[in-house]
Amino acid sequence: METSGIKYACQISVGMPVWGVEKYIRRCLLSILDQDFDDMEVLVINDCTPDKSIDIVKEIASSHHKGNLVKIFNQPHNMGCWAARNRILEEAKGKYILLIDSDDYFSKGAIPALYKEAERTEAEITYGSISVVNEDGELIPDSSVQGIRQKDFVLKGKDKLASYANDNIHELKLHNFIWNNLIRTDFINKHQLKFRKTKFWDDVLFNADMQPLVESACFISAITYNYVIRDDSLSNYQSRDIINIEEIRQHLSNQQYLKFQSLSLKGKPYFETRMTKMMLNVFYTIIGIIRNQAKLSEEINKSEIRQAIQHPLSMKNIIRFKEYKGINCLFWAIGKMPASMSYATIQTIGKIKKSFR
Repeated sequence: METSGIKYACQISVGMPVWGVEKYIRRCLLSILDQDFDDMEVLVINDCTPDKSIDIVKEIASSHHKGNLVKIFNQPHNMGCWAARNRILEEAKGKYILLIDSDDYFSKGAIPALYKEAERTEAEITYGSISVVNEDGELIPDSSVQGIRQKDFVLKGKDKLASYANDNIHELKLHNFIWNNLIRTDFINKHQLKFRKTKFWDDVLFNADMQPLVESACFISAITYNYVIRDDSLSNYQSRDIINIEEIRQHLSNQQYLKFQSLSLKGKPYFETRMTKMMLNVFYTIIGIIRNQAKLSEEINKSEIRQAIQHPLSMKNIIRFKEYKGINCLFWAIGKMPASMSYATIQTIGKIKKSFR
């Protein structure tokens, strides 16, 4: 098939990284193959999984009537999710790319629903709605990761999507996850988008790079994706006795990137809101670290906390803000304090404040 001079082998490349998911991979893969949609390929990236995940994939590929759609690619060694997702981008032959985490699963009718609206609207990215469930597929209404039920609508124009996502600092309108997004391959290639090397949040960083570039987006109200909250998830700190300090440092490093990436958006209509949301995210991350410090594998240096909260803007720039000037001035001041005072101030504010405006 050919679209705008570009030849594609199929309409959709569905990609999944695989590592340590033998408990979940069957449900995930069948949720793809059982869709009423055939013009696709399923790219399974074996990140040197130590369990029987790939054996299960091979068994399904050999027995399912659409098993010929499954293609397995082996990484040279365990490289991480960011590298596996980049491998998907490299190997994809479809007009669209659709990512899924191999412990999650699509809803019935998800892929044809996403495809139909992407084609109808010619959107660069099409978002479905998300349901948050436990390992047994039961809805978790009060999860810390909230599902988003979109309305059916289309956004077209420069900065429209990023402005929508950054409409205010309190309402979450758009997840930063990369799965459940049907993205045009030519859009990814045009902007040379890649996943950044990181142990965590590669999808969040990818979205931070991608979102300001999108000029046409489609949203559908149908639940297309089931996000599974696992008890052993790295992000589920409450269920863990020990948290490796290197995980914390990686999170803080990622947020440093996001803070300074926001600087590149200066002058955009949503810049002040985006920067404020980023600083609030850093603050709440630090509060989480302080509250869980007894679980850390080693004590975190207070200077690391101060560095994390330091504002990337000067006070001269902040006082020009039309909105959220006060909270940004506060973060700027905390970042200028001595490390021990900065740490103590954040700890105190965290005890008495739940949100800012």
